Amino acid sequence: MRECEFLCLVAAVVAWGAPLPSSVFRIRDGSNRLVERPLDVGVLLPSRASRARGVRGTSIAAGMGGVRTEPVSGLRATSPATTWAMMGTLLQRDDLVAHGDAFVREPMRSGDPPALATTAELTAALEAGRRRGAVTLREALSLVRTRSRSRKETETRLVLMAAGLPEPSLNWPVVVEGRVVALIDLAYPERKVGFEYEGEQHLTDPRQWARDIRRNEMLADLGWRIIRVTASDLAEHRVQFVERARAAVTARSRAR
Repeated sequence: MRECEFLCLVAAVVAWGAPLPSSVFRIRDGSNRLVERPLDVGVLLPSRASRARGVRGTSIAAGMGGVRTEPVSGLRATSPATTWAMMGTLLQRDDLVAHGDAFVREPMRSGDPPALATTAELTAALEAGRRRGAVTLREALSLVRTRSRSRKETETRLVLMAAGLPEPSLNWPVVVEGRVVALIDLAYPERKVGFEYEGEQHLTDPRQWARDIRRNEMLADLGWRIIRVTASDLAEHRVQFVERARAAVTARSRAR
């Protein structure tokens, strides 16, 4: 890249490590065929956007984009906040929420990296000027939270809220004798109902599987009802999952 160039849009999201739906990695060519998306490369005006083969050049007006160096790769890219705001042209609301959650995620365990952006920085990037997709971005921004550790945790939260259930607390700390013994992915602490997303690694790693069993037994002994959530619960079995969740929350509400 030239000195004036930097990654933007999809390429910048990948550089910063935020989640994306697979659909954004393909575009329609002149023959309406799905092809691999070219590399998104931006410049700040008045510099001219690249027309190189394999590159999708984007010109950004002054004041509409901050640029930073991603520390691991050393690549220049739009800042996390600018990247999020620019993706309003490509992503639906829930994907923008997951994207924003990843950027503002606060450290919750030792060794966690600092947040890449703040909610205030996302707001400033959105309000820097006229943004395409601004209505969807504003709606997504109202749902961005700092304590979601994964795209699937975000998706689970949005499914519960869309079903009319209260917004759950995220990565709720369970404290015993002054020590945090567990962080529950999503929780209704006043009812002691929690949700744990089970990724594939929980099934394929025997040690992880054993830890999960011991952890869930401990939480049950402490009075928690834990509902385990899988990818199929959030896709083809979403209705049944919502019914399970509502039944658990309602039962605990009556019990109290």
